[in-house]
Amino acid sequence: MPVTPLAQQCRTIIIMGVAGSGKSTIASLLSDTLGYVYLEGDDFHSPEAKAMMAAGIPLTDALRESWIDRLCQQLALCAGQKKSCVLSYSGLIARQRQRIRTAGSPAQFFYLHGEESLLLQRLSARQNHFMPATMLRSQLDTMQSPQHETDVHYIDIAQTTEQILVIICQQLG
Repeated sequence: MPVTPLAQQCRTIIIMGVAGSGKSTIASLLSDTLGYVYLEGDDFHSPEAKAMMAAGIPLTDALRESWIDRLCQQLALCAGQKKSCVLSYSGLIARQRQRIRTAGSPAQFFYLHGEESLLLQRLSARQNHFMPATMLRSQLDTMQSPQHETDVHYIDIAQTTEQILVIICQQLG
């Protein structure tokens, strides 16, 4: 059986991090660069979940699980259609990352992380987004470290967008 070159294999790239880490920007640019389908995790939140976050109320486990269900369904759909994709989502909880990991094509995770002060600065400058800067602390407290997950690459957000894209593309091969 012939081996398909990595560039031609269907795969899933996950850009994860808390609010303000730049995951949507990086994921969108990366999907354009690679010609992959772009999936914005926020688009899969229910109206109820968005309203709660906009009001500064952390999501319930049930709302998070139904959100992950929708993300996994979309990843499975992409895999079934042999479409590679880039997903932007927070990735806060380890067991949910595991579900995402097994939902579609083979996945690689890129964890955008940085200093809380930089994240707050970015959130304060952001306009027209449902998530207020006051929710950052809740996300940081909820984030379960992926340090023992071998398919997660750490990327410091203090770098430029261009530098981050170059690093990701190099790590993808």
